[in-house]
Amino acid sequence: MSTATITQAQSKGLRQQFAETARHIRAFAIELYVAHGGWFAHDAKRDEQASRREMLSLAAAAESHSPSLSAELRHFASK
Repeated sequence: MSTATITQAQSKGLRQQFAETARHIRAFAIELYVAHGGWFAHDAKRDEQASRREMLSLAAAAESHSPSLSAELRHFASK
């Protein structure tokens, strides 16, 4: 077995790269779905208020290490 054969056997092919990318995209989509509690908002007003409270608490937590992030979160919570 030559060095070229060993290198070729260890490197990923294009099919494996696409499959890995698809797995990462699928995992991200699942995490996003779970983070938002599903697609349907049962009580939009209550969910909106909870989201605003969460953003404001995140802004308070980020104040010490990132004032600009904190300001952005407060800006989005005010809309």
